[in-house]
Amino acid sequence: MSRTVRFAGSHVSGEVQSLAGMAGPILFDLGGERLVSPLAVAPWSDDPPEELARVEPLLRRLRGEWPCVPFGVPQTRTDLPSDWLPPAVATPWHAQAHGFSSHHDWQFDSTSEGRVGLSIAYPTDHPIARLERTVSARPGQPAVDFRLTIHPRRDVELPIGLHPVFRLPEEAGAARLVLPAQARAWTFPVDVEPGRSALAPDQRDQPPAALNRDITRLPFAEPSEDLVLLTGTGGRVALENHAEGYRAILTWDAEALPSCLLWMSNGGRQFYPWNGRFRAIGIEPISGPFDLGLAHALNRNSPLARKGIRTSTALKANTPWTTSYAIACEPLS
Repeated sequence: MSRTVRFAGSHVSGEVQSLAGMAGPILFDLGGERLVSPLAVAPWSDDPPEELARVEPLLRRLRGEWPCVPFGVPQTRTDLPSDWLPPAVATPWHAQAHGFSSHHDWQFDSTSEGRVGLSIAYPTDHPIARLERTVSARPGQPAVDFRLTIHPRRDVELPIGLHPVFRLPEEAGAARLVLPAQARAWTFPVDVEPGRSALAPDQRDQPPAALNRDITRLPFAEPSEDLVLLTGTGGRVALENHAEGYRAILTWDAEALPSCLLWMSNGGRQFYPWNGRFRAIGIEPISGPFDLGLAHALNRNSPLARKGIRTSTALKANTPWTTSYAIACEPLS
């Protein structure tokens, strides 16, 4: 049974659950008794236990934000265009989507009114020994600061990602994604869900405005599932919710995580637990090739690698790797 711990600061309050170490929901106080909750919570979280038992742990209480080490799916995709196909890589320790920590309970190590500290130990045959993370309300501001530390057991190169998921309004186009002018976009090499992708597949290294659909106006009117990899963001992407009058801003270290994966989930998955009822956008800082996982991340001849886009992170045994990032909210003027 997943445990939940609450935290609160002057302008932020929220929850962190032990399953996957997920943070959410989080309320941001924008002043004048205005509270907004920008992070998504899956609508099936309260489904009957016998129904939820059918799905993988990661999805049972899907919500908010969590780290993924390694990032991506464990299977090597073989249905992609030929220049996306990687050499075979043996990764017996990468058996679950988004890594061991996304499917198991974290330990609460330290809690205070405005801060939660968690950790999780990986299996002894895994190249990662342990993850630590903190979730902290920023004093005096409607913002949350996150810190992730990876403790490698041995030298390893793998994709790493953060997984914030934001709510989208019901009305088509009522949210606006704000991207830096220098951002470039890559669409997933094939349909994310057969017949359910609004974006043409395998559009490469384009200005976002050159894609076949405007990805800055969300949600799309029709049910759809799409993935877009962004480069050149400088570590900042904002989402404006015009239906509720606020802007959520995600910032991170783009040297550590050079790309940003947009997961635009707009009711396109009709099978359980999705059942066409999930509408959100993941804005996910990564060092990885979409969510394609380890073999693709190590492919030195992929279209991304040939453009000089780093798709993995090299970790050294017994040398901690740390990154920090933040989510802030502000009213729309």
